Amino acid sequence: MNQSGFTLVELMVVVVIIVIVSSFAVPAYQSYVETSQEGTLRSSLMTVEVFQEDYFLRRGFYANNLANVAAIEGEIGWAPRNDDGTTYSIANSDGTFYQMTAVHPDGMTICMRFPDRDPCV
Repeated sequence: MNQSGFTLVELMVVVVIIVIVSSFAVPAYQSYVETSQEGTLRSSLMTVEVFQEDYFLRRGFYANNLANVAAIEGEIGWAPRNDDGTTYSIANSDGTFYQMTAVHPDGMTICMRFPDRDPCV
């Protein structure tokens, strides 16, 4: 009698191959997601910079002490493209510079000091 199908050994080999491939793919994917989140946050900060420069040209100083998106939108007119839960704040300004912080819900934080675009210390 001729039986067709897979043996247990063949199935185990396939499972082992899937585990090995996954062990490389999952960390690479997680790194890709993290890089993408960082790029999105940096892009948002650069967009705020444009609004802050406009604010500076009209008033002679940068907006300061804006603790959330509603305050930023009300003062300089910027709002994020999509509401993904990221929090933004503008602080530590003496009128000639400002520090902008973006915190993604997953925990990634980007902080930059403008207009020099230096990382916060």
